[in-house]
Amino acid sequence: MALIGEQKNRLTILWERIADYVFPRECFGCGKEGEYLCSACFDKIELVKIHCFICGEKPSELGICLNCRAATKLDRVIVAAHYGDAVVREIVESFKFDYIKGLDVLLANILERRINRNYLAGAVSRSVLAPIPLHHKRLLARGFNQALELAKLIALKYNCEIAEGLVKRKKNTEQQSKLKREERLMNVKDAFSVNINAPVPRKVILIDDVLTTGATFSEVGKALKSSGVKEVWAMAVCHG
Repeated sequence: MALIGEQKNRLTILWERIADYVFPRECFGCGKEGEYLCSACFDKIELVKIHCFICGEKPSELGICLNCRAATKLDRVIVAAHYGDAVVREIVESFKFDYIKGLDVLLANILERRINRNYLAGAVSRSVLAPIPLHHKRLLARGFNQALELAKLIALKYNCEIAEGLVKRKKNTEQQSKLKREERLMNVKDAFSVNINAPVPRKVILIDDVLTTGATFSEVGKALKSSGVKEVWAMAVCHG
């Protein structure tokens, strides 16, 4: 069994080297060869100003105002960058839809920058992370869940636990990016359930790549609060 694992690992390394030779890595920002994002372009990524990421109208150090906390059942929202940033958007979409290996690390680094910049490492450390789940049909078609890949890296960095099976997506909803605000809210309404056989943590941090209206996070938050979770945070790489 060990030999098979070693062979697979060698084949993976060989394939990555071939891919890097045929399709050399270029910085998404400046086009420089060698890496997907050079340090200079990484430093140029602007962290989004903290405000209520749900209504967008009120300032809030928690990333969510009191009214939106009551409506969504989310207690805190952590967002790193603007989806309108062309470099960030291209990295997100290239990872999600093309599954370019290594881009998950860049996205996690952007999110870590926000966490550390706002002195939230202690609050995130040893938390339970729950990646926003895909419906099994979407997961089969895409081959992976980008939220889970991000959760793995954040968990490794901050010594967190991943509760992958805590939340289930009951409905195969349309992609939120294709819908208007009101349609997004209806699209994910009652789309999630909590695994009754899973332990109920006191606090859960939901994680995904993008937060737009917050409709998906809100529906999951409501389901978790109904199951007995006391505190629910939402965490996303970008907003827009």
